[in-house]
Amino acid sequence: MKELRLILFPAGGGILAGVFFGEYCTILAPFGAAYVMLLQAAVYPYVIASLLHGLGSLKPAQAFNLFRHGWVIYVLAWVLTFASLLVVALGIPPTDSPVATTPGSSGFDLMDVINLVIPKDIVGAIAQNYVPAVIVFCVAYGVAMQRLDDKSAMLSILDGVKRMSLQFWKWVIKLVPFAVFALVADTAGSTALANLEHLGSFLVLLFGVSVILAFWMLPAVMTALAPLRYREVLVDLRSAMLVSLATTLSVTALPYITEATRKVANQLDVPKEESEDVIGTNLSMIYVIGQLGNFFVLLFILFALYFFQTPEPLGNQVLLPFMTFLSNLGSPTATVNGVVFLSSWLQLPDAAPELYVELLVIIRYGMLMTTATGFGFLSILVTLAYFGKLRLRLGKLVMAVALPMAAIAALALGTRAVQETFVGNERRPYLNFTLAPGIIEGVDVTYRSLSDPGRPNAADNPSVLDRIQQTGELWVGYNDGIIPFSYRNRNDELVGYDIEAAYSLAHSLNVKLIFVPFEWEKLHDDLEAGRFDIAMAGIYVTNRRLFNLDVASPYFNSPIALFAPRKGIERFSSRSTINAIDGLRVGSFDDPVLIPLIKRLFPNAERVVVDSYAHLPDFDEIDAAIWSLDQATAMAAAHPGIQAIAPKDMGSNLLFAYLMPPHATEWRQYVDYWQEIRRRSGELADAQDYWLNGASRADRKPRWCILRDVLGWVN
Repeated sequence: MKELRLILFPAGGGILAGVFFGEYCTILAPFGAAYVMLLQAAVYPYVIASLLHGLGSLKPAQAFNLFRHGWVIYVLAWVLTFASLLVVALGIPPTDSPVATTPGSSGFDLMDVINLVIPKDIVGAIAQNYVPAVIVFCVAYGVAMQRLDDKSAMLSILDGVKRMSLQFWKWVIKLVPFAVFALVADTAGSTALANLEHLGSFLVLLFGVSVILAFWMLPAVMTALAPLRYREVLVDLRSAMLVSLATTLSVTALPYITEATRKVANQLDVPKEESEDVIGTNLSMIYVIGQLGNFFVLLFILFALYFFQTPEPLGNQVLLPFMTFLSNLGSPTATVNGVVFLSSWLQLPDAAPELYVELLVIIRYGMLMTTATGFGFLSILVTLAYFGKLRLRLGKLVMAVALPMAAIAALALGTRAVQETFVGNERRPYLNFTLAPGIIEGVDVTYRSLSDPGRPNAADNPSVLDRIQQTGELWVGYNDGIIPFSYRNRNDELVGYDIEAAYSLAHSLNVKLIFVPFEWEKLHDDLEAGRFDIAMAGIYVTNRRLFNLDVASPYFNSPIALFAPRKGIERFSSRSTINAIDGLRVGSFDDPVLIPLIKRLFPNAERVVVDSYAHLPDFDEIDAAIWSLDQATAMAAAHPGIQAIAPKDMGSNLLFAYLMPPHATEWRQYVDYWQEIRRRSGELADAQDYWLNGASRADRKPRWCILRDVLGWVN
């Protein structure tokens, strides 16, 4: 159809543009965002008006009869949909256990859920995007409206709001080709190739389950519950499905669903006049609570939990289908608000709703297929149930559910196997991190080895700042076993928060940068001897260092923590439980801060010195290793099977600062001034977001594209 071509061609063009131009396509992002914002603008007016109008237009007796005869059909449709989504979700690799835990924290609080579902302030609920609270409010007020004697004026207003919202959406839909091109091009151009492979698996699962539901399971169940033929069901619903796909509006399917229901009712000798009232009333409810395709948001959220590696406690996992159901009632466009709500509830990153918006231009076709068939399922079966025309054939019903479910399970397991074979599920972000191109650009860098650490005439000029300016060289001491501050990535490049800061410091001085490795037990002596001008490697502030060296203002602090294999990590929930462990072995590299810390915190434990944290310690020799929480978290994120934990009652946080030779007052003042400039410019916050919080960064290495990496037309 012409309308489908208007979608497919822009989508194909967007994919080609993304592959060719790469991240240059991000210039199109505002246009796609504007389109989605226009769609969202009428969501709440339409959902509220539809629910109030649909429920309020019924008489109490009529509503009760319709509920009495139809609730089983609605529940059956919802159960089949959610069960199918949970089965196909087996194709999504499991989310890793959290890399860090803080004992005492809980992801489930019954009062939080009650506050989300029961609205004490409907305006506030709308402002905070508490979709379930809005739905509960509308249902309660809609039922209350049924008992009003004179409600025609109110129903007329609500019907007008519905019509205005639909007309507004029809205008916005005219922008679909441009929006599809912009959104797809931005997604294809900015998403890393490995992520595109994971997204491909998700799309296979979503479209696979939508086809099975729309063309197999739901029609087959209809034939098991009513005297209908499978082929006739598909023919009757074909027009409704095609028109909804062509217009991308599920509401356009309703007239065709009405005709299909009337046809079936006439064939089974249902009273015509009474059936018209039942069909019309039922359809007003179907559009609000029968959009089965909307519930595909559950599959996206489960995928997002894996994609963004956001583990959830059991309480949230159990509640997720229920919260998905409540937050995605209404029109298909309401799912954007539903995803925003669920992402906030589950503490997914802000990128999760953005990813859904970008994918929605594609996945909405699978959702619409299921919704169109679901409309027919609910309209026909509820009408027949109301007039007592259903005839259950249990054996056929079992087969109508079991065989499609088996196919969905095969799809899930097959997709999972293909992904694990050809794509893999390794997600170790810290080993892929790189230095910011904008900071390292233009800095001349030299590395000195341990065997050639000599620095000529370092003692001739006692002023460190004068010496740096006269020689044009900044000597920085580092240790490459301190993730995420100073370590080596997958490509054996020296990276980290403090390494990037060293480049920034050299850039501010307009001098050459020379990296010199140090060993922790010799750090104090090396600084006193002037072997380097500043030490930058996740270094803690201690009394000795404050007394004997010049120490810059602390730039970070982190709780004391342990990291260990995940199995048995709960043993380390508090200092008291740790000290109760017999034969405990706590490891650390030869650090003048951590070794005494083990003795003070765990006096009965055996202290084991490991070579370094550049590689994972041997946990056959130790039970746990001590570090700061942020460093332990980064270590756990880089090594599957390891988890960080911040036990209770471990004392004050560890302070991080840069160390300088003694009596380098001017130099320390300069470093403090440089840090303040970084803080005010936002550079410090950006660096912490990337290196310490694992957030994405705009100036990361550009993704591969034909324009730059094949043709070489841009640098």
